[in-house]
Amino acid sequence: MDTTLHQCLVAVKHFYRTALLDYKFSFGQLVFYLASALVAKIIYDIVYNCYISPLSVIPGPRLCAISRLPTLRRRPKGNVFKWFSSLSKQYGPVVRTAPNMVLFTDKDDIKQILVSDDLPKSATIAGIRPDTAFQTLFTADDKIFHKGRRRLLSPAFSSKYVSSLEPLMHSCVQALLQKIHDTIISNGSEKPARINIYQWVQATAIDVIGETAFGGSFNILENGDHPLPKKIFEELRNRIIRATFPFLRPFLPQDPYTEEFITNIIRERIALNAKGERPHDILQMLIDARDEKTGKGLTEFEMYDQVMEFVIAGSDTSSFTASMSLAFLLHRPQTLRSLVAELEEAFPDVRTKDPSKLFVPNHEGLKNLKLLNAVINETMRRFPVALSGLIRQTTVDTMIGGYLIPKGTAVNAYFNQVQNSKEHWGPDAEEWVPERWLDSNNVPRNGFYGFGAGSRICIGQHFAWTEMRMILASLLLNFDFTLIPNQNLDLVHFITPSLKTKKFDVDVCLR
Repeated sequence: MDTTLHQCLVAVKHFYRTALLDYKFSFGQLVFYLASALVAKIIYDIVYNCYISPLSVIPGPRLCAISRLPTLRRRPKGNVFKWFSSLSKQYGPVVRTAPNMVLFTDKDDIKQILVSDDLPKSATIAGIRPDTAFQTLFTADDKIFHKGRRRLLSPAFSSKYVSSLEPLMHSCVQALLQKIHDTIISNGSEKPARINIYQWVQATAIDVIGETAFGGSFNILENGDHPLPKKIFEELRNRIIRATFPFLRPFLPQDPYTEEFITNIIRERIALNAKGERPHDILQMLIDARDEKTGKGLTEFEMYDQVMEFVIAGSDTSSFTASMSLAFLLHRPQTLRSLVAELEEAFPDVRTKDPSKLFVPNHEGLKNLKLLNAVINETMRRFPVALSGLIRQTTVDTMIGGYLIPKGTAVNAYFNQVQNSKEHWGPDAEEWVPERWLDSNNVPRNGFYGFGAGSRICIGQHFAWTEMRMILASLLLNFDFTLIPNQNLDLVHFITPSLKTKKFDVDVCLR
């Protein structure tokens, strides 16, 4: 507890005993003195935060020194990242955004926070957990817990294991291609069909999670009105609201649909195991996983939490990057033509294939294609998955960016600003130019954090790369897309980024 607050409470307790018992003060007088003590505490906090705290010398809006309100009112809207960027441009690379939070946008400071000091996540991360008492891989603020949980789950995300899942991904991507193909044919193959490619790619990503993690597709793509995508978006938003306004938690419980949906999957698998059947997927690895030191596995609730994280992360991150890559390509036709040429050179048989035969390239042939990787990296540079930054917490008094940051301060490694900085990326930093990645000299050291960094680097990056390459390459090898102008591509960011409208329409025809 804050020392000053503790002292106030002790004083109030002493006053209560003496005033009420010894001097027989009236209830009204007692309320007056309690209110006075509260006002005194508020005044003290304002004076301390503005003039005495080591953070008081850090630039930023004056209101941010005494209140979290500027941040709180933006987070539930999903646009706090825009405010962070504007603050950085106005105040510089170190900005105080709340009484106990500091924003860092210098690449060396970000490296210190995420890698050199390897700071743990802020305790506020507990707010986005379904149950604040139970940590998960993503929400762990205890470094020892995180290390053990990551060790437990790492085999399910190794490059070797992800490679073994490729046939399952292949079937989901094939289903996406087939749906687009059938839509074109039913529309009359002589003219393009208009589709919401953003929604279809997201549905495919959720089906990929179903196939690779739970032993069977959710068939979200086939059943376009399936409630799961909408429920996931609502859960993301509600988690941020619960974390931002903890007093609302009782009124925003875990959605019963997603809870029942995922719990049933786990229980059905355990029942299947009891019959001697053990499918080859991530869920089975979670069930079988045992800690090397304790020999303990995950409880059903822990598995539920982890599965929920996988569904959220797997459905909104890679699908967002793949969809935005296509959107950027359609705005830059010369790069689109070059990428298609690269893909056709890598898979020459596609040039002579029957248009009715859909082609899904193997990942082995995709993983080293320079322009394909450049396109995906450039999209992650412009719009990183952690669009609002990565929040950590100092464990001791620390010097960061030339300022003394007291123990217990939340520090935001806001690399979105670094990744779009003209200082580091040149005058075209705010433009989407994937060709910059073709020369490694154009990529600044410590200037890109596509999957984070340090001990908390994304455990699913091999999975994400495989999925993004296969989806984007398959779309471009089988279809021609035409941009529909004047669409709203405004972004929101809760736990993951997404289009505010959940919509990006394209006209598509067979190649």
